[in-house]
Amino acid sequence: MDLFVTGTFAGLALAIPLGPMAILLISTTIKHGRGIGFFGALAMATVDLCYAAVVFAFGNLAISLLTDWLFPMRLAGSLILTIVAVRIFVAARRSSALNLSSDPIAKPTRLATFAKFFGLTVLNPATAFYFVGITPSVAELASAGDLIVGIGLFAIGVFVGSLVWQFGLVFAATITSKFTNHKVQQGIQFAGALLILVLAIFLILR
Repeated sequence: MDLFVTGTFAGLALAIPLGPMAILLISTTIKHGRGIGFFGALAMATVDLCYAAVVFAFGNLAISLLTDWLFPMRLAGSLILTIVAVRIFVAARRSSALNLSSDPIAKPTRLATFAKFFGLTVLNPATAFYFVGITPSVAELASAGDLIVGIGLFAIGVFVGSLVWQFGLVFAATITSKFTNHKVQQGIQFAGALLILVLAIFLILR
């Protein structure tokens, strides 16, 4: 159980910093509702689980492969985040016109939301390097004979910790959407789009 508890805290520590994906999750929830936000949160936690398991099991090989593909991953991630930021900005402007009409705002499907957030989170190499950094210490908690069990406990713990925080963001965004008017929500979307764009530029320049 030590590995599960450690994994839970590791998942929380990874998820708590408000990076571009967290901002996108908040913006998506405000715009499309809690039901859609949940699937974005689930996708992000699922990627954390996958990275935790792979890096725990194949740490040295994983870091070698990621090092070779680091720049292409940053480039792809930066490009996609830029597109996402522009789309959020355009959608926020269009929502003003839709808000004055009787036409409903089209919602993405849950599957499309999961796929979108899963893909964007995978393209964030910082997640994998985070686990590479902590895995040597964590691996000492598992004996050689219990490696598979250790991987499972740690990865599931990471999933739980990450999911708890992501769901917390979804609930916070839901409350925000209920107690703010359209102009405030639109301002939040504009601010989120700008921050995502800044982080996308930082990702490619660092």
